[in-house]
Amino acid sequence: MSLAGPARAADLASFTKAPPLAASSWTGFYAGLGLGLRSTRSDLTSTSADRDGPFDLSGAVITQPFDGTGFRVNPYAGYNWQVGSGWVVGVEGDVGFGDQATTLHGFTYGPFFGWSTYQADSLSVRTSWDASLRGRAGFLLTPATLLYATAGLAWQHYDITSTCVSLSCNDATPAVVSSATTRTGWTLGAGLETALTGNWLLRAEYRYADFGSAPFAIARMANPAPVTETFDAKLATHTASVGLAYKLGEPVSASRSHPMAAQAAMLPSWTGAYVGLGLGARATRTDMIARSESVGDFAFDLTERANTRPFDNVAFRASPYAGYLWQVAPQWTAGVEGDVGFADRTTIREGFTSIFLADSQSPGESLSVRSRWDASLRARLGYLVNPRTMIYATGGLAWQNVELTSTCTSRPCTGFFALSPGVIRSSTTKTGWTVGGGLETALWGNWLARAEYRYADYGKTSFTTARSSTNPDFNPSVNVWDVAMRAHLATFGLAYRFQ
Repeated sequence: MSLAGPARAADLASFTKAPPLAASSWTGFYAGLGLGLRSTRSDLTSTSADRDGPFDLSGAVITQPFDGTGFRVNPYAGYNWQVGSGWVVGVEGDVGFGDQATTLHGFTYGPFFGWSTYQADSLSVRTSWDASLRGRAGFLLTPATLLYATAGLAWQHYDITSTCVSLSCNDATPAVVSSATTRTGWTLGAGLETALTGNWLLRAEYRYADFGSAPFAIARMANPAPVTETFDAKLATHTASVGLAYKLGEPVSASRSHPMAAQAAMLPSWTGAYVGLGLGARATRTDMIARSESVGDFAFDLTERANTRPFDNVAFRASPYAGYLWQVAPQWTAGVEGDVGFADRTTIREGFTSIFLADSQSPGESLSVRSRWDASLRARLGYLVNPRTMIYATGGLAWQNVELTSTCTSRPCTGFFALSPGVIRSSTTKTGWTVGGGLETALWGNWLARAEYRYADYGKTSFTTARSSTNPDFNPSVNVWDVAMRAHLATFGLAYRFQ
């Protein structure tokens, strides 16, 4: 089916007519600029604590996550060699600039002295610049579209800052302690790159990088004795970016020697139904906000308390999708699409059951947020930068399933407070909105490859955890939480179009 009338049909035929096939090559230097996201996965684990002698850490919660996601810009440059008719190898380097910090308020530096619960005290992990030097190897799906893998060395600069200024810090100095390091690690990823007009190359790329663990120490002078704690910071990152590069020398165009040259010359209309499967990552940004807390007849004042805690995470995601597209003009398309995403990831903060009980830091107390399936129903509007490559915007409704679990099975919970039930689990599906964009290119036959990014906002969801106690002074124990959730979705997809 086509919406083009007789007059527009002539224009469409003129636009989609295959250009003459001429010999060319991907060989040459190129330089470009990428824009995207960097999601950081960081765990801080206490390894020792000392105040007039070492403390035994075996009975304390010693690890907390400091995950987070931020925007990133990365200039890059490299050199490609076209090897034979269908293969490309090369070397590339890039530098990424992003400033993202994850802060846990009410946490200063350790399992014994760090849990002030005051908003003014905090521990934060901040990532700034990164860099990489990598090899690339790719296969030409069509003469102008390259699917590639990339791997090599990576560097990440980050710092850790402890702030302790509340009354619970007992005038410990210095109030702010910061330490920075640049770690060397490895990176691995893949991307899709397509030639536009002239010498311009458009790409979408995903990479994972692992930087291992780095030791840190925080020391303060306190009364009656100095306090020192050491811990390990484990760091890994996920980066997703879209880049535009300029190739020096001759432009990339179709080649008669390429094995897919005959199929690439056929340029059908984009109108039709399609189904596909996407693989990628979902970076969830989640804040848990304590609205109220009461025990028995007593309601706690949360004014100065650290009542917001981050529960961010990153998960791999599979997303079948389907839709219908109309080519409404020689260079414009419009359509509708739906997808369902499957990604199951839980972020757990041990030692947290409520603001009131958070000071105990006992194993067996925790709060967790689990994000599972998501879905969307969206409109699409696309522009054909050449007959076989479309850039598009998309937006519409989105849904996210989320589950909150409060665990209170420690000795203070079951003994002194005598609270039950030990585990409270609640789930809901939130409706929100999503907006994004992507790059889609026609391969051989009826196959389409795409790279897409979307942002989704699901607003706030209210959860209540209520426990009873055999002690009337503690009956009931009630907490009300708001969970605010947003998500970044990066996807590579392969679809089949029905004609």
